[in-house]
Amino acid sequence: MQNGIRRALRGLAVGVAILIVGAGSATAWDGAGHRMITRVALRGLDESMPAWLKDDASVLAIADQSQTPDRWRGVSAQRVPQLKHLNDPDHYLDVEDLEAMGMSLRTMPILRHEYVRAVAAARAKPEFAGEPVDPKKDMAKTNEYPGFLPISTLEAYGKVVSAFKMVRQFEGLNQSGREPQIEAAKWNARIHIGLLSHFVGDTAQPLHTTKHHHGWVGENPNGYTTDYGFHRYIDGEILRIHRIADTDIAPKSDFARAIAADDLWEQTAQHIERSFKEVEPLYKLKKSGDLEQAVGKAFIVERLADASSQLSAMIEAAWAEAAPTPKELQDLKGFEGDRPPTPTGDAAAAAGGTQPAAPTGAK
Repeated sequence: MQNGIRRALRGLAVGVAILIVGAGSATAWDGAGHRMITRVALRGLDESMPAWLKDDASVLAIADQSQTPDRWRGVSAQRVPQLKHLNDPDHYLDVEDLEAMGMSLRTMPILRHEYVRAVAAARAKPEFAGEPVDPKKDMAKTNEYPGFLPISTLEAYGKVVSAFKMVRQFEGLNQSGREPQIEAAKWNARIHIGLLSHFVGDTAQPLHTTKHHHGWVGENPNGYTTDYGFHRYIDGEILRIHRIADTDIAPKSDFARAIAADDLWEQTAQHIERSFKEVEPLYKLKKSGDLEQAVGKAFIVERLADASSQLSAMIEAAWAEAAPTPKELQDLKGFEGDRPPTPTGDAAAAAGGTQPAAPTGAK
């Protein structure tokens, strides 16, 4: 009962804030869709969360940062193949393809390099029945993998925890002169929250969880669309058709959702399962024509709201996990030095200090 009241009150407060600050936002689930997910999640954070995460400037900056992993995709594989090779499979997990490798979402290795090793071992078996890789169509050298989405999500989460730790530990030292470090740590946290938001948002798009990501493939007795552009249509065009905005998403978001630090993989797996369950219903909506009707809008809004709910809960979990202990504060003082960094050069002059004398003969 209390959770229901809390969820309703927070949803109402978020809706009011969005009407005031973000009214009229209605564009795609490409860049603008990720921004909507992020804005709603941040404005739905519990009142106990720090104000610097929820002010308008931070919300807008973090929301823009949520597009960065897609911006990385703009770097040519010919120019920097390492980035494309690393980044491309982080955005999806084709759940069905795990089976041919003797894995499932519940049994796949949760660490990146162990997962890579397990995939390679499965493909090396003579009885492997999965799809072969066409090297001519695999410029990024990634098609042998079903995707890394749950792993990349939790890697991003860990970086948010680390960034929050530095904010809380520098603040915990309570020393004058640490202000630049604290501000830098806050911006580092904003950046990594944006990256986390991207992968959480990708997970909520059903086509990021299936081999049917660009139209139905293989046997198709129900006659679902095989249009390669279907993915792009869901990412962007359908949101424009329905004019989906923050104010549609916030009331459907569950800001009472909680994630325990020791339950992260399970909660991430459930997030993928909720989305994967909606793959065929999405294709059915497209086939029937209902995707462009009110029921289709409700479907898409629910997916976006699930992402906002998950992101908000993960940010709160990361902040709680980052609470410093007395030992951590003492260790930090030993590592960073008992005193804040001393400004030099122009910074020292601006602070009213003096520059150290130059060595004899220095230019």
